[in-house]
Amino acid sequence: MDLIIHTLIHVAAGAGAAYLFGRAYADSLGKRSLLLLFGAIAGLAPDFTKFFGDLLFHSVFFVPLIGWVLAYSYSKVQQEVSFKRMWLTFMISAGTHLLIDYIGNGAALFYPLIDREYEFSVIDRDDIFVLLPLLLSLSIGLWIRKGRYLVLAGVLTTCVYIGALAYSKADLEHSLMERYKQDHVESLLTYPDPSGRHWRFMLRTETAAVFGRASLLGNRIEIDNESSFSTQRMEKAEADASPITVAGTMTLSRNDMIAIMNKPYFIDIELVNGIYSEDWSPGPFMGPNWSGEFQLVLRDDLGNELSRVALNDFYTDPLLFNSTFELSFDDYNGDGDPDFTIGQYGTSNGNYYKLFTLTGSNEFQELEAGGSEGLFISAVDSTYSTGLNKLNDSSFQTDYYDNSTGQHVKSTFAWDGKKFMKQ
Repeated sequence: MDLIIHTLIHVAAGAGAAYLFGRAYADSLGKRSLLLLFGAIAGLAPDFTKFFGDLLFHSVFFVPLIGWVLAYSYSKVQQEVSFKRMWLTFMISAGTHLLIDYIGNGAALFYPLIDREYEFSVIDRDDIFVLLPLLLSLSIGLWIRKGRYLVLAGVLTTCVYIGALAYSKADLEHSLMERYKQDHVESLLTYPDPSGRHWRFMLRTETAAVFGRASLLGNRIEIDNESSFSTQRMEKAEADASPITVAGTMTLSRNDMIAIMNKPYFIDIELVNGIYSEDWSPGPFMGPNWSGEFQLVLRDDLGNELSRVALNDFYTDPLLFNSTFELSFDDYNGDGDPDFTIGQYGTSNGNYYKLFTLTGSNEFQELEAGGSEGLFISAVDSTYSTGLNKLNDSSFQTDYYDNSTGQHVKSTFAWDGKKFMKQ
């Protein structure tokens, strides 16, 4: 749904700009419809090269080219128009795409000279309050011959809304900088929280990492977590405190199998030799971290060990978990044995999952699927174990979001008796 709203925002912004600047040549319903159509295409045009895995049109350098192509095409249909005026009009329509991305999810404005994405996070990519005034005014303005002022009102409403958010963001950042001025702020990131109408922020000083939220007006700041990492303080704590000792293994995942196997068994994932640490700097491994040698263990309800296997043997890279978790079970190849995934962090768009099974003889085995790294999936339920989308008793489908195209990529895997083959 968020992709649909995000696309409609680009369509409405491009069409709105075209209506305002090219309205002189649209004195009939047919001409207005054509103008809005070309404006909408211009508003979407920067995304066209994403389908080829490239960000080329997401650059200010190619906005004139987009405008020229559309103005040339439009002038072939509407011969009485001024080519220069329509060139400027469709350049502005295409430029609205870059502006929306810049204040939303970021844009590589100077690609290919500079690969860096620039971002001033003010709106969510699917902010309905950006879309509604534009869509409503355009829908009415299409049918009214003198609807320019109505469309202008819709555009101005959206601009005022975005401007108010930008002011609120700047005011919040100023307040945070003042509050932590004595601690020497090294970095500050503020962005809209997609789960609610408020701001989230991450601030780092010389001595601490601070995470919190604030109201949209910026007048109520709440600290969710503030972790100190002062070097002097840590050295003093290390000198004063006794070392932490762990007796025995550490269990990261404990799973009751009674409902799945009708047996009083437990499947555990244990850290048998390794390191526990904490990292409170922003990133995918922020928080507690367990790394080292992990083992999959099957036990009965009395604690008797029935089976054990070294989990690291199935992976080429070292294993790291930064939370406890539960395994997600199902039967994906139709043999009646419980199957489950165990994942590791891949990128911000997904994780790599290995697929395992517990055989009838109580042995842990890997079910080959997705190559040596495993299945790349944009999981929404868990980083470390996710349920797969079953198509039938012996096949499933995976899904991940591809940043380069802005699309979800789906793959189907079917059991051939020995392994899962990609269809």
